[in-house]
Amino acid sequence: MLTDELSLRERKAAKLKLLILSLAKEMLLNKNFSDIHVTEICKEANISKVTFFRYFPQKEDLLLYFMRVWSFEISVSLEKQGLKGLKAVNYIYDRYGDLCERYGSMILHLIKYHAASSKVLKPISIKKAEKYLLFPDFEGVKQMEVLSFDKLLEKYLLEAIFQTEITKSSNVNDMVGMLLTNTYGSILVAKMKQLPVKALLKKNINAILETF
Repeated sequence: MLTDELSLRERKAAKLKLLILSLAKEMLLNKNFSDIHVTEICKEANISKVTFFRYFPQKEDLLLYFMRVWSFEISVSLEKQGLKGLKAVNYIYDRYGDLCERYGSMILHLIKYHAASSKVLKPISIKKAEKYLLFPDFEGVKQMEVLSFDKLLEKYLLEAIFQTEITKSSNVNDMVGMLLTNTYGSILVAKMKQLPVKALLKKNINAILETF
């Protein structure tokens, strides 16, 4: 079993990271990300600020971890359902639309964090202990890749090319770039125009996919 391979220290660290994330997600349902303070999270988690920053050097790094965990959860869901190619891509965006509606503040601050950073932000890693805690009953969890959002899209677009679902283009990097540009643009336009973000995202992404 995977648990036999984990040390007590690894399990405790994984539990704490996921607890911090869980508390932040709960707070995000009622507050903007900018209104959530590290001291608030630390109080709820019963930890010091030093401990918090050991795992998340900046508060905004929680956003990166949030998306990393979300992407991993989507990967597992796709694996369980056996979805491939464009069906997988559509599923990813359907779930992403739900995410934007539920955690709009988080997504907007994540875009801001990337835009304001002077360097490419490195993702917060998910280790095997976190994998197990997220999916303790999924036998294949140990072998599952931890992919970022863009790499997740790349994986299933490549499948769509190999399955000849996509025939007009074979440059997967360009396709991912177009999808991401449209994704973040749609989120910002939905905010500016006060439009339903999931519906706008679905409409625009479908229009892009049709060009492939």
